[in-house]
Amino acid sequence: MSQSRSEQTKNISGGRNLSLQARLVLFVLFISLVPLIIIATRDILQTQEALTNSAEISLKSSAAQTANSIDTFIQTTLDTVGAEAKFIDFTTYLTLSPSAPPIVQARAFDLLNALRDKSNPNIISYAIVDANGTVLLDTVGINIGNNESGESYFPQVRFNDKPIVTAVTYSDDKTTSISFASKIININGDYVGILRATYNSRILQDVITSSAGAVPDTSILLLDQLNIRMADNQNPDLVLQSIVPLELIDYLLAVDTKRFLDLPREEQATDYLDFELALDNAVTQPFFRAEITPKTPGDDTIAVAFMKTQPWVVTYSRPTAIFLADVESQTRTNIILVTFTSIIIAIVATLVARSFTNPIISLTKTANSISQGDLSARAQINNSDEIGTLASAFNSMTDQLQSTLVGLEERISERTADLQKSKLELETIADVAREIATIRDLDTLLNVSASLIRERLSYYHVGIFLIDERGEYAILRAASSVAADQLMESNYKLRVGQTGLVGNVTRTGKAYIALDVGTDAFHFENPLLPETRSEITLPLRSHSITIGALDIQANIPAAFNERDTQTLQILADQLAAAIENAQLVHQVEGTLRELTNANRLQSQETWHSAISERAHPAYEYDGLQVKAVPQNLPSDLLKQLENGKPVIVNTDAKKNTLIIPLMVFNQVIGVIGLEQEDANRTWTDEEIAVAQAAANRAALTLENARLLEESQRRAVKERTIFEATARIGSAVNIENILQATAEELERVLSGAEVILQFQTDNDPKAEK
Repeated sequence: MSQSRSEQTKNISGGRNLSLQARLVLFVLFISLVPLIIIATRDILQTQEALTNSAEISLKSSAAQTANSIDTFIQTTLDTVGAEAKFIDFTTYLTLSPSAPPIVQARAFDLLNALRDKSNPNIISYAIVDANGTVLLDTVGINIGNNESGESYFPQVRFNDKPIVTAVTYSDDKTTSISFASKIININGDYVGILRATYNSRILQDVITSSAGAVPDTSILLLDQLNIRMADNQNPDLVLQSIVPLELIDYLLAVDTKRFLDLPREEQATDYLDFELALDNAVTQPFFRAEITPKTPGDDTIAVAFMKTQPWVVTYSRPTAIFLADVESQTRTNIILVTFTSIIIAIVATLVARSFTNPIISLTKTANSISQGDLSARAQINNSDEIGTLASAFNSMTDQLQSTLVGLEERISERTADLQKSKLELETIADVAREIATIRDLDTLLNVSASLIRERLSYYHVGIFLIDERGEYAILRAASSVAADQLMESNYKLRVGQTGLVGNVTRTGKAYIALDVGTDAFHFENPLLPETRSEITLPLRSHSITIGALDIQANIPAAFNERDTQTLQILADQLAAAIENAQLVHQVEGTLRELTNANRLQSQETWHSAISERAHPAYEYDGLQVKAVPQNLPSDLLKQLENGKPVIVNTDAKKNTLIIPLMVFNQVIGVIGLEQEDANRTWTDEEIAVAQAAANRAALTLENARLLEESQRRAVKERTIFEATARIGSAVNIENILQATAEELERVLSGAEVILQFQTDNDPKAEK
């Protein structure tokens, strides 16, 4: 088309017989269509690039979101299994196993069933496995007694202190599953077993299907480190098939870990070599095109995202034809628009040229000036005919264009400033959230938050108020400004619902902005903050309950708007959550201290009672025999042993003694003393460690023996009471009942005299 225009230009320059009208038409067409085509071509290319980039970013974002969803599911399940493995019923059962009482086993089994019956329908089973891999309890009864030491999860969890998750494996020839497992540790920190939860791998299908939502023609794959499909939303029948046939060693490993069936590897793989090669380079090129599914002809446009919790990858793809449909549609639209515009320009130029001569040339010059950026150019109006009207309209259009461009520049500047401010506020929110995430002390949390908000956002004053227990006052708990120290020293507080913006917000639970504090009805003037010109107060909410307020003051009027309210409310919500977490941590620590003290006191009282019942609480082994010895440890030595660490004592010049405390619930219940004849010989760290390990095992054994003895006494007592009550209950008249009662009491109380006496209302003793 450009070449055609050049030839036309040559004809114009060389043709002396062409009329002014024809030359004007050709000139108008030339100066109109060439820039239009150039601009349209540039716009088409820019639009194609923008749409392609937008679609690419969207695809990458969707892949990252899917990977994050799977990461969230796996991490949440790992945290849940890790917390469930600490349940005391499981620890008690494994500690007492294999001779655990039936009630302990029943409680552990009931708890397993309760965990299995949670809301997730994809849970297959929960099981308790001992340290050797034997299934002791399982919600699927046929698994009890199986040895799972060869399962993929068992070696992983044995050598990992954190909960683990396996890849998708075959439970049987048709069912695929994924397992979560965590160590079960007893009170002494010993590894006693494993809590294993098995899910149907459909849970991964559900996660990626939910991530895809209602977007059609979207294919999402979850692949392990061998590029074996663990989930496929479009082709679930390809789950546990590799992208290409695996190498022999990888195939044997997959069969051994039950990720493949014992079938030829070609039958358990697709043949997408380009896809495999692209995945190998996904770290540097996470966006590519390859054939990915047999159901859709042609290649797909694919984005890859790497998971954080596992060495797995997520591919998110759409058919390339659909992926580029918007680009092609926009290209066609632009071409049609350019063609249609060109035709209109040619027609208009032809029609106008019939009546325009010199005025149109002047108007064309003006148009050229404006097209080159001179918006001050205006058409000369020499008459009032149609040409003059056109020139007037053209000038009006230029005025509007100039006004629009100037206004647009102003709006762009304002919008840029707003975006910069919003960016700063969001960055501050992220920084504050990151800084306060690890703070557990409430006062430190509040002071750090107030200082960060004021420093990062350059406000005049920032104050954090919390409502007192009676709900009457909002008390200033932290502040950052020139008057912060004075406000805190004066125990500054405002009455809820009555004083200032803080009082209003703590009553209503809604944010409030005072653009001009001088005219605002709710503002409370503080003499310590004389430079305040505008103020915003946001509620601190916890579970829909207002617990305080975040008060921010600026020394310029109208410093806040509705967008600031939305942004700063996010910051206030983050701060409220951190405050609630700090308060909960404080409560939990207090409760934990009380429980620890109670356990120690109970253990101390129980063992004091157990020791007092024995004539010889201390024994000595001299290498030949065990004999009772007096309990003669000095009190200062017992004081040293309370921290649970061994103590070396030199009893005389010829002996030194290693004394190791026997600890139960952090309480010393006794000691083990080891004497050496050579006073100059030093106890080695290995000897001390062995002795301490033996002492820990002895303490645990003593505690178990005491519990067993106590259980046996309780059982004898209950059996005696049952037998006595059974005999008394078998009597049929009053005399037999009294006789049976007396005999049973005399038998139980070992020869004590038993007197049963009735009293009547006339009996003086009864009246007394």
